[in-house]
Amino acid sequence: MMNIRLKEYHGWYVENQAFFQALKSHQSVLYTRLHPVYDVLYFLYENNKDVIQLDEDVDRIMQIGLEFLHHQIFICKIYYEQFFEQDLHAFLKYDHVINDLLFIEDLKYELVEQQIAYDQTLLDALSEELETIITEKKDVPINLNLYVDKKISEIVSFDDGRFHSIIDIFVEIGSTLGLDLGQDVDIVFGEDL
Repeated sequence: MMNIRLKEYHGWYVENQAFFQALKSHQSVLYTRLHPVYDVLYFLYENNKDVIQLDEDVDRIMQIGLEFLHHQIFICKIYYEQFFEQDLHAFLKYDHVINDLLFIEDLKYELVEQQIAYDQTLLDALSEELETIITEKKDVPINLNLYVDKKISEIVSFDDGRFHSIIDIFVEIGSTLGLDLGQDVDIVFGEDL
């Protein structure tokens, strides 16, 4: 009998591993963004799959990581399926733009959590600008990352040390677990869990 959280993870893994593997094999920035969370969850699953009652910390890590990955991959798949008709190469031309959109969503969440004032209208306008590039399949400016960083710094004013994203937290967890998240962790895709 498997723990319910591990069952949830297993179901998510089976449903999304091919998409995640495609991101990895094409060296997508979206893979680079998400792999720390993915790798930590995979490691925890492998090391706890025979446990009926998870340690409270492991359960919380699994819950937060799975919610995060589910949301992030869900958004990626919406763009992939609805705007690029499952054409991976067309989708990957915009992976940096999608990555910036996901970052802005994470930033909004952290700003609310930490009760940091920001101009929501301007940040929403930046998101809409990025979405327009994707939905209208416009050329992606070469300096888009610099532009987005500059716009965010104009909209949000806070101590850099205060922004600690879920990905940052999972990098720290991975380090504590002994995972080298700076390098690809060898995960065998396609095998049953």
